[in-house]
Amino acid sequence: MSYLSVLKMTIRLRLSILPIIRVMICMLLFPILSMPSPVLAKETSDSNDDERKLLRTLRFEGNQTLSNGLLRTVTRTRTNREILGIPGATLWQSLHSISSSIGEPPQYLNRETVGRDIERLKAFYESNGFFSAKVDTSIVEFSPGRARVTFHIEEGEPSIIRTLAYSGLPDFDDDRLTDRFFSRSTLARTQKNDTTFTVNRRYSVESISRERNRIINFLRRHGYASVQRDSIRVFVKPDSENPLNLDLLVHIRPGRIHYFGDVTMNLTTLQEDSGSVISESISGEPWSKDGFEIVINIDEAARTNHKLLRQRILFKPGEQFDNDLYLATVNQLQSLQMLTIRQFSLSEGGGLPDYSQLYLPVFFELQTIPRHQIRTDFFIMQRLGLGAGAGIRYSNNNVFKNAQRLELGLNGSFEYITGAQTRLGDRRVLGNIEGNIAYSLPFFAFPFQSLNANPNFLNPRTQFQFSLAQVNQINFNINANFRLNMGFEANHSRTTKSFLDLIELEWFDATATPEFIENVEQNVTDPILVQRILEDFRPQFSSIFRYTFRYVDTHIIKRDRGHYLETSFELGGTIPWFIESFIIGRDSLQSSIPSFTLSGQQLSYSQFIKTQVDFRRYHPVGNRTVFAWRGFAGFAYPFGQNPQIPLNRRFFAGGANDIRGWNPLRLGPGDVPQNEVTINGGDVKLAGFLELRHTFTENFLSSNWIVSLFTDFGNIWYGPRSEFSKGKFNINEFYKQIAIGSGIGLRLDWDFLVFRIDLAYRMNEMGTEPGSNWWQRNFIHFGIGHSF
Repeated sequence: MSYLSVLKMTIRLRLSILPIIRVMICMLLFPILSMPSPVLAKETSDSNDDERKLLRTLRFEGNQTLSNGLLRTVTRTRTNREILGIPGATLWQSLHSISSSIGEPPQYLNRETVGRDIERLKAFYESNGFFSAKVDTSIVEFSPGRARVTFHIEEGEPSIIRTLAYSGLPDFDDDRLTDRFFSRSTLARTQKNDTTFTVNRRYSVESISRERNRIINFLRRHGYASVQRDSIRVFVKPDSENPLNLDLLVHIRPGRIHYFGDVTMNLTTLQEDSGSVISESISGEPWSKDGFEIVINIDEAARTNHKLLRQRILFKPGEQFDNDLYLATVNQLQSLQMLTIRQFSLSEGGGLPDYSQLYLPVFFELQTIPRHQIRTDFFIMQRLGLGAGAGIRYSNNNVFKNAQRLELGLNGSFEYITGAQTRLGDRRVLGNIEGNIAYSLPFFAFPFQSLNANPNFLNPRTQFQFSLAQVNQINFNINANFRLNMGFEANHSRTTKSFLDLIELEWFDATATPEFIENVEQNVTDPILVQRILEDFRPQFSSIFRYTFRYVDTHIIKRDRGHYLETSFELGGTIPWFIESFIIGRDSLQSSIPSFTLSGQQLSYSQFIKTQVDFRRYHPVGNRTVFAWRGFAGFAYPFGQNPQIPLNRRFFAGGANDIRGWNPLRLGPGDVPQNEVTINGGDVKLAGFLELRHTFTENFLSSNWIVSLFTDFGNIWYGPRSEFSKGKFNINEFYKQIAIGSGIGLRLDWDFLVFRIDLAYRMNEMGTEPGSNWWQRNFIHFGIGHSF
């Protein structure tokens, strides 16, 4: 995805700027905020004087355990929204007083609502173990027509769950299941006897509800399909001597064990005049137990093989019911990307299952989506200069009746940059064009086809990709870049996924610009170093083997809670090394092989290993604030004759989605100024990112408005085999070369998209010319989505 980034600011920005911004906002908005509100005159005649008071302040006093933000989610008494939490800065209410079509209406004091809020708060405290909590309120008119509501809370002592006992748990055939059931309890700690455990935690309805859901899921996974919420009853017994100590008994009524019955699957199309229906019925091993069958009915116009749908079914009719396999089958069908699931159920027609039957029939109603799709993209971008681009992509989601997906794409872009950025004194237009073909299969191909039926590899997919690109850059031109990739991917669970690039071959022909060569020869006196620098622009051939593991339990757009982890390992240069060692058979390796073209040139290659870890954590702080942090570490090491890894496999730093305050990919290595960098990228990267995000207004212009404070720090360095002393990683020096960028940002958060603008300030001059003016250290970054 292309992105906008790096426009120079005209004001100096530091972390302490927020109080200044608040004062400026107050000064700018004072004329509007101080306007009288004509809406007051629109109150109905049956409202008394108290109800016509504007509610300006809502407070909670005495709450020690439960935060103000949490209690605000319980009450219905509301004040008007304030900008950045500035008291009285109710811009939206003031705008509404000008026109009722904008802003938000004033929030008036409603004593009835306040009274009901007292009961809501009491109930909420009871649900959190404070059974003796007392809640009262006071209403003060602190100025004419304006009121303050304060809830006075006496929490009292919380009740503690002392022990937890289970009864009614069925006898499993495998004793290990019983042990697993107890060991995975969300409440139990130390085991007292066979079914009783000590807990010693504060009573909470939410924690008990989590335990109930765990029990339901566990039983449904092992045959007890009819288990519902009312099948799990929790009895609470206070201690006779100390009523604050509670003993809980979880009584389970699991019902009978059920089994999968016959499976019926119907696939239709969007066409009204669809063709005839082709049916297939199959029974017996390995598809079903004896006496059971799978029936698949496919509309002829759907152009789909029966085997494709049959192989998505992860359970056998006649086997013991397993809700996880049932839902995983649904997920397998969805992952085909050529159909939608209109309905799935354990009864015909989608009604309630008949749990009086031992065998539960399974029904799937499917419908194909349009097979041919064309998508166009237009975008603008700013990396080293202002640019724009466009692309077109055609896709066929069911090429040969087995959900094979074919995609053809073509895209191009250009950037206009000035001589000041190139250091070469001229103006240039940089452009690139790329065409690609992707062909994917909804299963594992050779050599992993035996894993297709393994439930630990869900939604398996094999993909073949070929791309050809031409790229113009500041210092070089890539005349041709061919890339061929064969990759596999699969989910292991709802949150974990693996990617394996079994083989990636890349061949590219690059040439340095005459201006760059002249610049290198003038500034680098060592001829060996000159040769190393120009090695980057020789025709190269590389091969990659790469494995990536990803764990995600956060919302992919909101990113307001949870974790994100991605780690990868890759091995490069093995195939060209094998060609040179065993096919060409050279006695002395030169890290080069003959070119595949007619030019007679040699193709250089590099053997290397590369690994990286990217971890992100999102902590909710109250109901409107999130503290997010990210840590990144990467290391690459060339171990063959060539001491440099390929240019496109190195680490880079800087930009809207990296360390803000620097141009994209233009930070580092180390403290080397950009005009002295001769080898781009690095072999080592360390970076950290901190960001505090606060939603200061909701549903304005159909989006949530979020203000953020951030600090990014890190850098890249040359590795231990580099022949350059400057910019090389040194354990005793690297911490002095950490670049730091801080600032403030604004996000507009729609349900499907987050637009971001960040005002960043370089806290140090790492990689820039010493003595840069303060206005040259400011940047504006644009982006789509949160920065991490």
